[in-house]
Amino acid sequence: MATVASAVAGHTLNLLDHWQACLVLTDRDGVVLASYGHQQLLGNDAPLLHPGARWREESLGHNAIAETLNAPRANRLARIALEAHDAECLKGLASASAALLAPASWSANRGLTPGACEGCLGLICDPYRVRQYSLGMLGVLADDIEQRRLGEAHGHDHHLLRLHLNRSQLDSPSAALLAVTPQGQVAAASRRGLQLLAAHLELTPASENAANATDSAANAADSDSCATRDDIHLLLGQPLARWQLDWAPLAQLANAQCLMLTQHPRFTGYTLCAAPPRPRVVARAPAERSASQPPAEVATRETACHPSLARLHHGDAGWARVCELLARLVNARLPLLLQGETGVGKEEVVKALHQASHRAHQPLVAINCAALPDELVEAELFGYRRGAFTGADPAGREGRLLEANGGRLFLDEIGDMPLHVQARLLRVLQEREVTPLGGGKPQRVDFELVAATHQPLSELVKAGRFRADLYYRLCGATIALPPLRERHDIAGLSRALLTRLCGEQQRELPRITPAFLDRLTQHDWPGNVRELDNVLRLALALCDGPTLEPCHVMLAGDCHAAEGEIAHQPSQPSGLPSLHDLSSAEELQSALDALGGNVSRLARELGISRTTLYKRLGAA
Repeated sequence: MATVASAVAGHTLNLLDHWQACLVLTDRDGVVLASYGHQQLLGNDAPLLHPGARWREESLGHNAIAETLNAPRANRLARIALEAHDAECLKGLASASAALLAPASWSANRGLTPGACEGCLGLICDPYRVRQYSLGMLGVLADDIEQRRLGEAHGHDHHLLRLHLNRSQLDSPSAALLAVTPQGQVAAASRRGLQLLAAHLELTPASENAANATDSAANAADSDSCATRDDIHLLLGQPLARWQLDWAPLAQLANAQCLMLTQHPRFTGYTLCAAPPRPRVVARAPAERSASQPPAEVATRETACHPSLARLHHGDAGWARVCELLARLVNARLPLLLQGETGVGKEEVVKALHQASHRAHQPLVAINCAALPDELVEAELFGYRRGAFTGADPAGREGRLLEANGGRLFLDEIGDMPLHVQARLLRVLQEREVTPLGGGKPQRVDFELVAATHQPLSELVKAGRFRADLYYRLCGATIALPPLRERHDIAGLSRALLTRLCGEQQRELPRITPAFLDRLTQHDWPGNVRELDNVLRLALALCDGPTLEPCHVMLAGDCHAAEGEIAHQPSQPSGLPSLHDLSSAEELQSALDALGGNVSRLARELGISRTTLYKRLGAA
């Protein structure tokens, strides 16, 4: 829990410094696990914010953390201000807290497991600075931590279904999160997820408040009431069909896709299904069996492969082998070195690898070593203390290595890292400790490392431009990524990219003609997947009709030819009359029909913008 809370609290450090507030994480017994922010708030009593300090009522008197832990469900959010504190060091300050509750869950083997209190998140602050914002912020942070914990517990073998009215908020703590079995049963739900399910079943406890139905259901751990236990059984272990949700189309959604629930009688908004169970996909086709080989030796070789890895290839044998190797190494705790040409997709590989790993719900921190000036690389990676160098932030700064703690660090273009920084990085990898610039106590770090480069590091080692000891530390496993010109799945990759781009642009996918795909497969793609992505974006922008044709493919060499053609062509190459001759919308429509409905071409040949043409076409 402390690792998840650290990742969440890391996003609030600037706000805590501005508020001069301190965030405290405790376990269920009120023992401090970690604290973040303005730790000088208590002056000489600052040790109360250090790990091991106790905030229960018997140790520190009345305070918000103690009040929440005494009854975590009844007092999920609590606030105590000014003189209500018993401890002298807290008088004049406000304390607010939020309980961290494990999600209630259900399984066919264990049945119902109501969630228990796992800890508490407290905020110590100046009441005149924070006022009403404290409880709202704590509620959001607590929801975020609980959702991440639910993902950790169930994401490896369940679909994670998110529901929200606003599409852009599907990944936020305000979304309702459900863990769903492959058969479509609700196995676990976040607090907001339980509220949503209870409201749509119209569960109404004595309070007649549909939102409180969630708390009543979650209270099964603390109550022997049959009605309460019946309520939670109505929510968990039930098929989604109970809420008139069709599981089949939801199970097919990929991580980057969402579905709008427009036809549902009660639910509205959007849903996104992510982190489904890992299917078994064929990673390599078997060779034809010879007469001397027994059938068992030539059976199709299959490897459990996460969907995020499976989506990296579309039938190419070379990339299939890469995905098979990544699936075997995803949780092996080995440093990985990716080698490939610029634009081949190294960052996409790292993202897919991270989504497939046990650390998927922890941060992925990517650093482009070539984009950082030599004098700032150390400060960016390792952080610095106040006054470490001229121009440094007076408050100091946490380095990117500490941001990656608990997750994965991706060092892109590692071959461009200066030699003196390589020495410090090697020590961090050996000792698993980071010391910021300007001194201070080393801090322990735990992250998975992936490095990438388009340069031959072994040659750089021979030339003395890269440390040999760091090279051998990085290449626990070296994976060469084939360039696009060597792939045999360009057509499948293009279809996948076009589908994603149309989803981003919220437009219907045009029909893809074989001639369009042939035009793509004949190019040698010096810019690899990055160049293909740009070409496809341009093709969609040029396509006004329902079909993608070869004329929509504008490659790098075609631009100069097109410019020459435009420069030498007459102003009316197709013999169309001038704009003044087309005086009515009917005449414009006839000219458009003669060009097969190509609006861009008609506008270009008439010498007007498409906007003007649309206006004239719509004029009566």
